[in-house]
Amino acid sequence: MYEIKKILTDSPEFQQIEKELFFKGEETIAPIETFCHSNDVSIYAAMNGDFVTGFCVTSPSTSDVMNILFIGVHPDYRKSGVATSLISGAISDQNPKAVVAEVPQYSLDFFTKYGFWAVDFGEDLSGKNVYYATYRVKK
Repeated sequence: MYEIKKILTDSPEFQQIEKELFFKGEETIAPIETFCHSNDVSIYAAMNGDFVTGFCVTSPSTSDVMNILFIGVHPDYRKSGVATSLISGAISDQNPKAVVAEVPQYSLDFFTKYGFWAVDFGEDLSGKNVYYATYRVKK
């Protein structure tokens, strides 16, 4: 189990995410930085000691719905429960009735295994298939 920590963009954990783990050489650099530096977002880091193993950026679209804007896991920690811990931690912190996310094809299996229901949403700006995924939080 990983410690899930809510962080700010000026925290050492965010600096680690930005410089070392997730933003180098990926086509999603600009949108992620935009999400992270926007108002009204929450950023959660999955910690293994002092090391950030993954992060999740969320935004409440209403008082009852949490929107996952981005979730990323360090390559060395994928398939080890980090993403599940991040989503569960964000849900626990924000206590929404439902969660929504725009999910790329390559992440669809994870989201459906977590319990999200997905509908084909078409193509994103780069021409890749995306899905609109929803999850009803069990109380």
